[in-house]
Amino acid sequence: MIRRTDTPRQRPDGAGSGGSAVPAASLLAALPDGAGVLAAVRGADGAVADFEWTAANPTAERLLGGPLAGRRLGRDGADGGCRGLGDVLADALASGAPVQRKLGTATARWRVAATPFGDGVCVTVADLGGDPVRVALEHSAEGFALFDAQGRLVEFNGRLKAFFPEIADTIVPGARFEDLLRRYLALDPSAPPAGPEREALVARRLARHRKSETESTFTFRTIGGRWLLASERPTPDGGIVSLHSDVGALKEKEEALRASQMEALAAKLQAERASRAKTEFLAHMSHELRTPLNAVMGFTELMLGETLGPLGSPRYRAYAQDIHDSGGHLLALINDILDLSRIESGQLSLHEEITDPGEAVQHAAALVRKTALERGVDLAVDVEAGLPVLHADVRALRQMVLNLASNAVKFTPEGGHVVVSASGTPDGGVGIMVADTGIGIDPRQLPRLLEPFGRADGFKAHEGEGTGLGLPIVKRLIELHGGRLELNSEPGRGTTAILLFPAARSLPRTLSPPPARRIG
Repeated sequence: MIRRTDTPRQRPDGAGSGGSAVPAASLLAALPDGAGVLAAVRGADGAVADFEWTAANPTAERLLGGPLAGRRLGRDGADGGCRGLGDVLADALASGAPVQRKLGTATARWRVAATPFGDGVCVTVADLGGDPVRVALEHSAEGFALFDAQGRLVEFNGRLKAFFPEIADTIVPGARFEDLLRRYLALDPSAPPAGPEREALVARRLARHRKSETESTFTFRTIGGRWLLASERPTPDGGIVSLHSDVGALKEKEEALRASQMEALAAKLQAERASRAKTEFLAHMSHELRTPLNAVMGFTELMLGETLGPLGSPRYRAYAQDIHDSGGHLLALINDILDLSRIESGQLSLHEEITDPGEAVQHAAALVRKTALERGVDLAVDVEAGLPVLHADVRALRQMVLNLASNAVKFTPEGGHVVVSASGTPDGGVGIMVADTGIGIDPRQLPRLLEPFGRADGFKAHEGEGTGLGLPIVKRLIELHGGRLELNSEPGRGTTAILLFPAARSLPRTLSPPPARRIG
């Protein structure tokens, strides 16, 4: 048996005692949508068995077919003004969001929203049939709200309630923005407690909301942890249109990017610390290694020169020569490692001055000429007349050309040719080329030779093949000058290496210092 709730009935004007007051008839009448209040009717077991209209505005009565006060909803629709409305209200209460559905014999879709109100429910009904804009709003992925010039909620969609489920029951037409804001802050555990700080926050938020000339856009996190992008812009009549978009996915990507950047920064700092430690270690070890090496090489030179008398057996002289050569090789290796370490750690500074690239070519050729003669390799030098001078580091320039020339002679068999040349480039720069007719390598393996200690696959080892640091040092030194190293090679045909200096480093020969004494 169904019985009415024991809660005293309230008049439409809000009079009466006990329970929650029914909204005033004048307020209901001012709402653009159909609106009303239904009281819960409970069964003998105390469960809600039905609802009964206690108040409704003219729009609701027009939509539902006549006066509604005193009529029960009826789950079969026989007495509720519209068949199926009870089921829709149940769905709306369960989901906490408006429900769109065709009701009764209507051909248009209606939007029905229901929120608990006292011991009953407050209902709003809107006809979506002839308003495509309203239909579009309900299908929008953004929460929409329209406030009038007095800050009262005029229109909204279901997505807005879904974004703010904590205050969904108060998101109704006529609700004031300030009231919604205050209730939300009261429920937000991250908001300041009631007091001056919260009031200051309310004042700032109201000031931003009430801006009448500019658009306001900001992001915030809801009580439920959702990240929203809010955009508020004025309407011509002084109202405010508010849009809320879920930007949680973008925030996750932003946080992931920030974490990645922090990891990259930490890795960079760790690498820099490791590089500094390596450089300091190598600098210390170079001193520790060079001191005994200098002694070894000095004593072997005395022995080779037989300064203090003959060595006796010729084999002693051969041993001393081997010791001297090995010490020189080890010392060169230490110097190369230190140079490369200083370059990669950024501790090598260029001491730039005006220098003649032709002089660097002649210097390198003079130093490798003896080796070339011993190996039966023809060595030629070709320097273009009137070649511009360079603003460069003289020591680095000589080291680059010498490294390339040494490699060319080293890997060119007897009867081969090596040419060291310098000429201008079409863009006004300077190019220094070292070309040989040596063994060459597969072009696909050239990048490996530019890495420290790099070796090409199948590269034939032979006496004095080097440390594998010459080309990497050359590459880094030319890049410090703003230039580049170009390598071309073909197995059995030889290799060509070109140092290309940018035009910005070229200067007229009139600025060149007096020519240095030619070596060799």
